[in-house]
Amino acid sequence: MHILDRYILRLHIPPYFFGLSIITFVFVMDFIFRYLSLFIGKGVNFFVALEFFILSLGHMFALIIPMSVMPATMMAFGQLASENEITAMKSSGISLYRMILPVLSASIFLGAGLIYYNNAVLPESNHKCLNLYIDIQKMKPTLEIKENIFSDAIKGYTILVREKNDKTGEIKDVQIFKKQKGGIPTTIIADRGKMAFIHENNVLRFELENGEIHEMPDPMDVSTYRKTKFNNFIINMQDIDRSLDRSERTHRTDREMNVNMMRERIAEKRMEASGYRMAMDKDAAAAMISKLSLAAPELSEFLPDKKSERNISEAQPGARPREIEPYPVEKVLHDIESSAMIIGSCQRMISKYQVEIHKKFSIPFSCIIFVLVGAPLAIRAGKKGMTTSIGFSILFFLVYYMFLISGEKFADRQYMPAWLAMWLPNFVLFSAAVLLLWSTVRESQTINWKNLDPRKLWRKNSGTSIL
Repeated sequence: MHILDRYILRLHIPPYFFGLSIITFVFVMDFIFRYLSLFIGKGVNFFVALEFFILSLGHMFALIIPMSVMPATMMAFGQLASENEITAMKSSGISLYRMILPVLSASIFLGAGLIYYNNAVLPESNHKCLNLYIDIQKMKPTLEIKENIFSDAIKGYTILVREKNDKTGEIKDVQIFKKQKGGIPTTIIADRGKMAFIHENNVLRFELENGEIHEMPDPMDVSTYRKTKFNNFIINMQDIDRSLDRSERTHRTDREMNVNMMRERIAEKRMEASGYRMAMDKDAAAAMISKLSLAAPELSEFLPDKKSERNISEAQPGARPREIEPYPVEKVLHDIESSAMIIGSCQRMISKYQVEIHKKFSIPFSCIIFVLVGAPLAIRAGKKGMTTSIGFSILFFLVYYMFLISGEKFADRQYMPAWLAMWLPNFVLFSAAVLLLWSTVRESQTINWKNLDPRKLWRKNSGTSIL
């Protein structure tokens, strides 16, 4: 590798990891704000939350890796431009195309690695992450009884404790409302007691002292009300297990599949749609013949039930043909409508899979585009620094991401082909990048007219001399 290539690539490494860390931090903060309440509400322990976070990094990196290319390119070439190294290389006969070549080669290598990652690693990461998320959602809420706050964490009970000692489990001024189906809740009041969780049996035990039980089994009959006083009373609340129950789903969504899996699903959906089209054509033909047979009775011989009747008569010459009911045109029309809906559903699923397939290739290709956009922009920005680099990077990626999301929506609704929807942002930005790069190179190769004598320039162009 040429020493110049190594030098330019070395300038890109620190900015790339700097941009990678900044963008990752933004994604991590979004992750925390999105799932923190879920973890707290379900009582998820630290290691499970950490596992979920690591699995969530899978789909984050699919966007973070290409996003970090442009700020790295702009910061590196911006440094070269600010220190006049671009000018020095141009004066040595090195074109901008040659300067970009090592970075472009690295971006191609990075994009190829990202394609492998999107197809082999990301689907499995998404599958495990979604499995864990569903398991967390199934967990029961964390059992946390706080002072002076009504707690409904235990199904069938509402608990209020005025004072609580977390170390000893002692509680004071306790009110427990046990819900009854179709009746008034049973109310248990105690001056003091003790609360303990029995892990072996998944039981929360309340040992109450000096209290009362108020209950009325029949809410329509006041005479059934009774009050019971007690010195000691024990309540065992069953099924208090808040642990995570791991499960494994066999079903996979489009983002949990690799390219081969989605191609198999596409083939299955096409076969299913083809089968319903054949049935729909057959039903439509039968309905049309049924209607036409009113004007031309000889056409009724082509109806399916007539053919069956004719075959029976030919097989049994002495048999008397049974009376055939009129062809159910209304039912056929309903079946055709149902088939058309199923075919439409198959087409939408095919589009969904095709979008995901093209996305696995179009997003890695953006690494190349961001290099082609970032290098000329950085040279034009010159000494404006890191703020300009990050600002342009965010702007271009927002434009790219909006194109990508909008294209995905249009493709899912079948307003445009999946390949066009996913590659359109690449086409647009690639065209802009080529134009920007060409204009930058052309501008760098033009003569600096301000440093030349206007009289010599006029004489050179006109071929005359000035006395």
